[in-house]
Amino acid sequence: MKSDELATKIKALAREAGYDDCGVTTAEPFEGFRRGVEKRIAQFPELCEKYEPMLARVDVRGKNPWAKSIVVCIRHYGKYRSPKGLAGRIGRNYLFDRRCSQNPDFEMPGRFGESLKEQGLRIRKGGCPDRWAAARAGVAAFGKNNFAISPKFGSWINIETWLVDAELPADEPTFEAPCPENCSACIRACPTGALVCKRSMRLDRCIAHLTYGDCGEIDAELWEQMGEWIYGCDLCQQVCPQNRGRWSEDLPAPWLENVAGQLQPGALAEMDEQTYREVVHPLFWYIPDDEAGLERWRRNAARALGR
Repeated sequence: MKSDELATKIKALAREAGYDDCGVTTAEPFEGFRRGVEKRIAQFPELCEKYEPMLARVDVRGKNPWAKSIVVCIRHYGKYRSPKGLAGRIGRNYLFDRRCSQNPDFEMPGRFGESLKEQGLRIRKGGCPDRWAAARAGVAAFGKNNFAISPKFGSWINIETWLVDAELPADEPTFEAPCPENCSACIRACPTGALVCKRSMRLDRCIAHLTYGDCGEIDAELWEQMGEWIYGCDLCQQVCPQNRGRWSEDLPAPWLENVAGQLQPGALAEMDEQTYREVVHPLFWYIPDDEAGLERWRRNAARALGR
């Protein structure tokens, strides 16, 4: 099969697997990503330990010399209906995480991966800076809030990538800088000042990271600024003009509706160990499944309640 025919076939297979968009780029090093990481390290040297590991993804052929192309798939999760009381407290990306086995999209990468192998391809899922690959493949571009924005679905997307050993024709970026030059809605909406300027974020002030990341003791003023967010944050996406009308809520989320009562702030603040291990942690696993993790959920929920 000719390379262009194979690329067309792969994109069709991605849609059959359930993805909403698909593009192809080369496996060349992501030098722009390298410069971006190095710029963050220079800006915030105290965060060097958080940023430096990212540099391992610059050259995908370093660990995968056989890789010739990168297939980039887009999943739009803005099709689900948020259970009452969870929006504004648990980030939508985490509510509708495809990696949750109860999510209908759970098997998408498995189906697609098998389809790629059936084409005789050697593959590896991941291994590259996904947002940069999506931008280079023309299926997304960077917003001022650092999210990848799809021209079809806004930033309510997940990006999944596969390295393949076939030389495929690369797609060209179809749009750049989707944010209006005079728009600073996301920067103004960030209560902790994590978005210091366009496309520049302090990881250690991002509410999402502060709710579940390895961030140590949180300053009292910063803690208060996190507001009602218990796990994750959507503020910079909610105010983004590129997301206007992009969340359809066409589909129910029964796996969340069934436990929505146990995910309310009051319930989480008083949550017992069994509920944490059997209900909450299987859905949201960034916080460790231990006593400290349980206490962290309780404290986050108590803050959301204003306690």
